Amino acid sequence: MPISSENLRFGIAILWCVVGFGSYYFLSHSITFKRRFGAPCRILDRQGNHVLLQRILGFLFLGVFSVLIILFLPELSLKEYGLSFTFHAAPPAWTWLLIPLILIMGYFAARKPGNLENYPQIRAKIWTPGMIALSSSSWVLFLVGYEFLFRGFVLHASLDIMDPVPAIALNSALYAFAHFYKGPGEIFGAIPVGILVCYITLSTGNIWGAVILHSIMALSNEWFALRAHPEMLIKKVR
Repeated sequence: MPISSENLRFGIAILWCVVGFGSYYFLSHSITFKRRFGAPCRILDRQGNHVLLQRILGFLFLGVFSVLIILFLPELSLKEYGLSFTFHAAPPAWTWLLIPLILIMGYFAARKPGNLENYPQIRAKIWTPGMIALSSSSWVLFLVGYEFLFRGFVLHASLDIMDPVPAIALNSALYAFAHFYKGPGEIFGAIPVGILVCYITLSTGNIWGAVILHSIMALSNEWFALRAHPEMLIKKVR
């Protein structure tokens, strides 16, 4: 019995979600990777450069390679997978209220010892404005790739063979599993976040609402954690 094109696209999306994310994770956390690429950015130390390269790898494996796979599939366009600047509709009005809520919750959560053990990911003792800008831009770049894999490729491929509710449930489960190495707090926290950004993506017709919301969460956590960290200092510009 021949496989339908919809099932084939879904299978490829799920396979790449596993293989692509797995390749990104194991390559970016390998000792060989750390030793080979060293410290190409002078304003960061070796550990900071490793984080920077991890984010670039994430953008490549999760975003760029996903785009290339879709372009090779017949009769498909990136617009159908959420990579466009056209909107079915504006984000629901209530989603704007999430921004101050995220900032308030992030302010208090970022100061907790468990969060300060991991964030900011770059563990420099002294931060300059240039380092903050570089870290922030690399975060956003990484999240564009991250969101395109989950809310672009996988979510839209799932909608080819199932209704929105099970598609969102599957997407959120995969998204939560992708946080397995960050501990149970982030695993369970990823479930409601995954549902929310899936809903925003389907409401607007593209991934950019999800990218913006996810970026606000990541950057505010980094900035709040940086200010709260007892061993880190922001160097003022004179």
